Amino acid sequence: MPWGSAPKCPGCNRTVYPMEQKMAADRKPFHTKCITCQNEGCRNEMTARTVHKYEGYNICGKCHESIFMSRDYNDGKETMAERKKREEEEAKARERLEKAKRERRCPECDKKTTDKDSEMLAPDLYYHPGCIKCSLCFRESGEDAPMIMAARDVDDVFAQEILEPYCKFCYAKKYKTSAIKIAEMVEIAPEIAAAIAV
Repeated sequence: MPWGSAPKCPGCNRTVYPMEQKMAADRKPFHTKCITCQNEGCRNEMTARTVHKYEGYNICGKCHESIFMSRDYNDGKETMAERKKREEEEAKARERLEKAKRERRCPECDKKTTDKDSEMLAPDLYYHPGCIKCSLCFRESGEDAPMIMAARDVDDVFAQEILEPYCKFCYAKKYKTSAIKIAEMVEIAPEIAAAIAV
């Protein structure tokens, strides 16, 4: 500001004369009408640092934050009730899985299995022959499509391991490996292919 000239209002960028000025908290002069937030229902006084322009109006930092804050995602926060509900559901799912293993139930149809009518694809996981299907493409097991047991969730390394059957093509897509390598692994050692794949 050159000597002898009047300062500019940070709200409207026009000259503020001494008779119409009001000092803000940061000692900058504002016009009386420009110092308060113009958002409906808000009368916060602003400083040069907290003035925001929105649709031609001057609004304070709090109003600016409330307008542009992400309302859809709640900043990734989980309420206590949601967290408790999620933890209870996870505990129930683990209990059901353990009960199914103890009772030797097929994970697909939830019916009990016996030595004569089931195949053990992984330790303590017994499937009926008709229930063995790829988890992604639902292709049935056969000579041309051997099933490989692998973890359901690849990304979460701390999650309890839940094994599911995959055909060699879906396994290759999910774990980003070659289907030829998988076919070689199944041909070389078919009885331990499931253990290697995990």
